[in-house]
Amino acid sequence: MFVLIAEMILKYGFDNSVLSWWSPVHGLIFMVLVAATTNLGFKVGWSLVRIALILLGSCIPFVAFVIEQRVAKELEPFVSRATVNA
Repeated sequence: MFVLIAEMILKYGFDNSVLSWWSPVHGLIFMVLVAATTNLGFKVGWSLVRIALILLGSCIPFVAFVIEQRVAKELEPFVSRATVNA
């Protein structure tokens, strides 16, 4: 996110596109996030509405950090159980 902010400042503030390569990479990383979140949601039994709300929250800057914290806390028992069974 910070690289994207730097790119916007350089591009529109100083007419410099040295970081123009970052936009497609950022989009690819976001598509991986969408696939991983959807996969996780189906595995733990979330509703489609919950998956959609989590993905929507990932589009709002800094809200994703709050959502990640809550989801990590909720899924901690699943991770502990998987670690013990492994």
